[in-house]
Amino acid sequence: MAFRPRAVWGLLGWLLLVQGQAQAEAPGQIYRCRTYGGGQFWSEQHCQQHGALIERIESVPAGMSFERQVKVAEQGSGRSAKAVSAGRASRSEQALIEREAKARAREQARLQARCARWQAELERQQGYSRQKLTARRQEFIRNKQQFLREQREQAGCR
Repeated sequence: MAFRPRAVWGLLGWLLLVQGQAQAEAPGQIYRCRTYGGGQFWSEQHCQQHGALIERIESVPAGMSFERQVKVAEQGSGRSAKAVSAGRASRSEQALIEREAKARAREQARLQARCARWQAELERQQGYSRQKLTARRQEFIRNKQQFLREQREQAGCR
């Protein structure tokens, strides 16, 4: 059997790779727990071991102190909380815009209905004015027509 340096180096490289992967630390997890009384705390162990409920599980880098892991987890949740609140803000702004648009549409519909009623009343009064009536009644109808025209003009009816 001949000595093969390439095979030795290949075997040595493979061993180093496997050993490096074994030593590479997997990310850790910490738990955000909620007590039945409403309190909250972070834990490395499952919340059930403390008689509490899991509120959230955060992945954190292993190999650092628990306090540092908590800070990393809170920073990550802070970003997501800001994103959620930004989403809520945009949704609430969108809802506000939609409500305002609906209110404008309702007001426009009311104005159109009023204009239609005034126009119908004006046409009815014009029909009366063509009949044989007393001078006093003709003047009353003329004043009523003038009033209806002013109302339509003030409201911006076409």
